[in-house]
Amino acid sequence: MLLHVPGISRGLRLPTRRPWTELVARNAEAVLLLGLDPLPQSADAARVDTYLDAALAADRLLFGRARTR
Repeated sequence: MLLHVPGISRGLRLPTRRPWTELVARNAEAVLLLGLDPLPQSADAARVDTYLDAALAADRLLFGRARTR
């Protein structure tokens, strides 16, 4: 998957896993959230919720949608 962010000249290639790719193919789209601050891969659900709340309040969260053709 290649993510294009307005104001950035190059796309960002995102790693994907097979279940996510299959889900997007089946539903023809996916909603993406991009946090602009680091979050450890080891973060549990509570930490992710806290991160999302803080990122949204600080306007550090981008939203987007991926569609297949």
